[in-house]
Amino acid sequence: MTGGAVVSRGGLLPREILDRLSARSPDLPGTAPTDYRLVESERIADAVSRSWNRLVPLWADLATTLEAKALPANDRHATTLTRDRWLRPLLEELGFARSEFTRGEITLEDRSYPVSHLWGASVPVHQLGAEVPLDRRTPGVPGAASKSPHGLVQEFLNRSPAHLWGIVTNGRLLRVLRDNVSLTRQAYLEFDLERIFSDNSYSDFTVLWLCGHATRFAGDPPSQCLLEQWNTEAARAGTRALDRLRDGVETAIKKLGEGFLAHRDNADLRRRLREGELAADDYLRALLRTVYRLLFLLVTESRDLLLHPEASEAAQARYRAFYSMERLRTLAARQRGSPHRDLWEQHRVVARALGDEGGASAIGIAPLGGDLWSSEFVSALGEAVIDNHHLLAAVRALCSVRDREARVTRPVDYRNLGVEELGSIYESLLELHAEIGSGPQPSFDLAAAAGSERKTTGSYYTPSSLIDRLLKSALDPVIEEAEAADNPEAALLALRVLDPACGSGHFLIAAAHRIANRLGCLRSEGNEPDPEMLRHALRQVIGHCVYGIDKNPMAVELCKVSLWLEAVEPGLPLNFLDHHVVCGNSLLGTTPKLLADGVPNEAFKALTGDDKEQVKKLRKANRAERSQRDQGMFTWDSPQAAYSAELRDGFAIIDDFDDDTLFGQAAKEQRYRKLQESEAAQRSKLAADAWCAAFVVHKTADSPAITDRTVRILSDESSSVDEETLKEINRLADEYQFLHLHLTFPDIFTIPENLDDATNKQCGWSGGFTCVLGNPPWDTVEFKEKEFFAVRCPEITDATGTYRKGLIKKTGCDRSRAIQFL
Repeated sequence: MTGGAVVSRGGLLPREILDRLSARSPDLPGTAPTDYRLVESERIADAVSRSWNRLVPLWADLATTLEAKALPANDRHATTLTRDRWLRPLLEELGFARSEFTRGEITLEDRSYPVSHLWGASVPVHQLGAEVPLDRRTPGVPGAASKSPHGLVQEFLNRSPAHLWGIVTNGRLLRVLRDNVSLTRQAYLEFDLERIFSDNSYSDFTVLWLCGHATRFAGDPPSQCLLEQWNTEAARAGTRALDRLRDGVETAIKKLGEGFLAHRDNADLRRRLREGELAADDYLRALLRTVYRLLFLLVTESRDLLLHPEASEAAQARYRAFYSMERLRTLAARQRGSPHRDLWEQHRVVARALGDEGGASAIGIAPLGGDLWSSEFVSALGEAVIDNHHLLAAVRALCSVRDREARVTRPVDYRNLGVEELGSIYESLLELHAEIGSGPQPSFDLAAAAGSERKTTGSYYTPSSLIDRLLKSALDPVIEEAEAADNPEAALLALRVLDPACGSGHFLIAAAHRIANRLGCLRSEGNEPDPEMLRHALRQVIGHCVYGIDKNPMAVELCKVSLWLEAVEPGLPLNFLDHHVVCGNSLLGTTPKLLADGVPNEAFKALTGDDKEQVKKLRKANRAERSQRDQGMFTWDSPQAAYSAELRDGFAIIDDFDDDTLFGQAAKEQRYRKLQESEAAQRSKLAADAWCAAFVVHKTADSPAITDRTVRILSDESSSVDEETLKEINRLADEYQFLHLHLTFPDIFTIPENLDDATNKQCGWSGGFTCVLGNPPWDTVEFKEKEFFAVRCPEITDATGTYRKGLIKKTGCDRSRAIQFL
């Protein structure tokens, strides 16, 4: 088990690998004495002990000199002192022979990289003085003058095909870096040498010796070195861990679902489920939201981002001792739990403090606000409670995974939990449904859909390697264009990136990190931005630059949680994201130009379940109505242009509010809700929904007639259609989740007063997103009756032959309709 002086950033050689290395796991290559250039009979522990005994007094001597500030005038950054009296013996103890070092001034593609040393031919070892920070530029210091030392080595590794791993150190910190060309986030393994030797942390030094030994870097080509083998093993182990984490989340949901139903004080919850007042899937969603909260707390606690930075030590200690997820993790590992409910009540204290109650200074919590911590977020549970036994079982499932191959239980490393893990969880949860038994004490279980819900919801999970390629080709050019602007910082924050099927936010978070990294470098004048600066830049980018659409409401919620996890900044509330991440079908909607042209006659084609005579009648009526429009009897530009301008101006104001305060966050939400409920928004959406509904409404004598006249009437603020027609339009809009870009994002897709002035003549709008990212076409749509109806109508799935065909005909959903609108 590694201590606090060893930190893995960005998933590079994660804690699980370091723990296995410390335990000399036999399934990890390169852990025998001979692999460290020791004789076979020599113990590694003895070699580590000898190195420790030699280095302890050397560090004490260096620390004393640095503390006394007794540096000569020609060595004010302690470069010579650090290298000669500390780094040289340290590297020798790690197996780096002095004779194997060469001076490292390297030219690559006509660019000079003043790395201090190369070990062998392929490993840069950049050594600096103890008074030279690794993350900031230091004018006048070779290897730190034009770029931060960390940034210099990282850029060199990224650009050089012959160099894969490297080291940068100033004697206080030592970092192991790897080629990280994706640049979506920093990735390195850091050893805090000052803390290791000042605190006599022998266990952390052991990890340094085992992981930083020269034999770990040796390899021809570099991709054969042990560090790379371990990193590859970490990726494989991570894939296995994802499967186990996914299982753990499902188990946690089951335990919570069982626990709430079983508690004696939850009679009202059981009644609402029994009487249908609360649907089973709404109950499942409340459980999922509870898990989102627990995951959020686990991640932010482990990254030291939850408590207010100015909270007193007493308040922080009180939180850790009585209210933290770390306490629940410890209890879950030690005991089964009691029938009492005190742990749940303590969790509710934290939830209320983060949300509606506006903080709790006694335990160091500042309010975060937002949907995640609103009481409405889990209102389906009402005042339901859960006993300690079930709550601890859920926490146990979330916080530990069972490695069946090694037959050990390992803790989940939430400090380095990434969107990849959340995306994996999301992918599996789409297939789950709640099954609640009847009776006074109903049972609870989760079941996967018998059909292909994952496919029909359009959910496909994209690996990080492919996302990196897509970002490089699609996003990097617009970032470079923004950097070349007169005001590059403002230009970067003005980028607008959309994922039209965002899922858990994998694309959006990768894009946000990429933009924030460039923004941080600008603000640090080309240096590697420090973590606090990068976190603030990331928060700003997520609040301004990224947008997402998904037809699955559960995906929209998880996407916002993912973005909040990345953007959380101690002491500040969560970003308001409701106007950036929305629920809808990005493939089904209309445009200002289509609305201006009217409902086309092609909308009136007979599909299964339609009355052909009625279809002919409606097509004839629609043709006549379009003729009146074409003759100039009706125009577009009176109501719609005014509505568009009102929405555009209103949305533009939303981001003018500063959501660094709860007041600003609430102002954004209030403004957004007011716009959503405004006459302009309601009428514009209704007209656009009617245009789409004309294609999909069942065309029978008993069904409302939706034609061009319907859309025209709804566009006129002084007219309206009958109640039955309105009801059917709204029903179809909910069923198909119509989404109209110019109404969903009116500040991005603006409508000019005269449609001829639109820059996009085909759509009738101006503006648009800077970049659109998304999954490639993984598959073709193939309509399979059994899979399609498995969730929608199990009776059809179980039927056969002509009987099944008859049932399908009654639904009015045959192959042509299904594929057209799937």
